[in-house]
Amino acid sequence: MTDPSTLPRLREWPARWGDSRRRRNTGMLGLGLALFVLAGAMIGFSRGAEGPLWSGAVVALFGLTAFAVAARRPFLKGRARLVDAASLTRESVGTLDVRVHFLFERRPGVVILLLCVIWALVLTTATVVAIGIGVSGRPEAFLGVAVLAAAAALFVFAAVRAAITQYRADSFGRRPLGVGIGAHGLILLRATETLYLPWSALRGVEADPTEPRRGMDQLPLIRLRVDPARVRASGGTRVPATVTVAPAMLRAHPQLVWSVLRGFHDSSSARAVLGTPAGEQLLDEWAAAAPSA
Repeated sequence: MTDPSTLPRLREWPARWGDSRRRRNTGMLGLGLALFVLAGAMIGFSRGAEGPLWSGAVVALFGLTAFAVAARRPFLKGRARLVDAASLTRESVGTLDVRVHFLFERRPGVVILLLCVIWALVLTTATVVAIGIGVSGRPEAFLGVAVLAAAAALFVFAAVRAAITQYRADSFGRRPLGVGIGAHGLILLRATETLYLPWSALRGVEADPTEPRRGMDQLPLIRLRVDPARVRASGGTRVPATVTVAPAMLRAHPQLVWSVLRGFHDSSSARAVLGTPAGEQLLDEWAAAAPSA
């Protein structure tokens, strides 16, 4: 039995992640307001002309998207759920763990999902229309096809990804998405692949932020440096030397995710508690304390 004195403690918020109490994205909120004002002006001065009306509607859709992003909570306070490892992985990616603590990937929300679907339809339709205009004798229309097609592909991917996350969120028969932590390794369940990383395959666990982008705050990332030869991947996926975990995408506070991955990586003697009720109690305590730690 694991000595309680040897168990890792809740880690401090990594300084590299910046502010531990992220507010909602005020930049996107301001952008949404500005876009709605612009859309209203375009529609108001359109005098019934189809071009300005459609343009105003598209700008308003941009504004609604910005509002949806601004309303999304940056971090969630969730708990791990103790589950059977076999219910999460495919047969080709077997694990040594019988029970794991599973952190679900957060749902995108119905509004986000609908907006992704709408944008996918709008941009796909615009691409087809632009191609039709170019073929009919106005080749300048082809100039926008590449941009429209790329944007359409991006939103089609986002819509499919959001739908998969929504569909799998609460059903083990559908293999939910997220991160599993067991005594022998980690399970990363993603939309397109499943990875099993034995603890022996981990070379390091490092805190890192996302790349800075205009109008968007940086979010926490956890970089797992691994030995690709020891990682099991579904479908023969090629595993890179660095695997990324995005805590903000999970239904758990990033400090909990960081503490679990870094703490049990550093303390091999404490891993025996994982997959047991005592381990679940420990993670529950961390989940309750993380936002105020």
